[in-house]
Amino acid sequence: MRALAVPAAALFIACGGAGSPPSQTPSADTSSLESSGSSSKDESKDSAPASSAAPAAAAAPAAPAAPAADAPSSGAPAASFHPAPSVTGLIDGTAFTPKVAQILAPMKKDGRITVTITEASDCPGSGDAKGDHAKLTVVVPWEDGYKVDLSALKLAGKKGPAEISFTGKKGAVASFKPSGTVTVVSAPMDKGGKGKLKIDLQSGDYMLAGDLDIQLCVAPK
Repeated sequence: MRALAVPAAALFIACGGAGSPPSQTPSADTSSLESSGSSSKDESKDSAPASSAAPAAAAAPAAPAAPAADAPSSGAPAASFHPAPSVTGLIDGTAFTPKVAQILAPMKKDGRITVTITEASDCPGSGDAKGDHAKLTVVVPWEDGYKVDLSALKLAGKKGPAEISFTGKKGAVASFKPSGTVTVVSAPMDKGGKGKLKIDLQSGDYMLAGDLDIQLCVAPK
């Protein structure tokens, strides 16, 4: 009967009446999260100035462009220019491509002047040899706008001085028989001046047509 008098508490424990107390889930350790959160905050604080510096670098002024090449000096003398007439054919087997007309002697008493059409480009100097270039000479009235019929002019070989002739490197060409016209467009009177001549000439298969400058190597009067 003594065995029946076991305390109730002992029975409770032996039978597991109340059971073992529920195991408590250990609370999550948030120290690592807190530390990582704080470190990310610190990193964001540290990175903020770097990102804000980027626009400043982008806004930096561009390097100045290289200076352009120096323009040519406006004070340089302009190159001389003469209009070039069109030329085809030969005169007695001689090519003749004139560059300019020249006044080499004063006008005659009747107001006419000898115009020398030549392949030279400058007035001859005092020591220059004559006959170095082929040339065409024509006697015309020295007057603005005066037109001359070339077929009406006196040729070399006839009585009196020739009014039109062509001289090659071997001398005057007897077969030169021109037709066409010459017009004195402008006839200045001062030495060093520049006039204008328009020519339309044909002799056999040779043709010369266009405008020429007239250089006044001497004063016409």
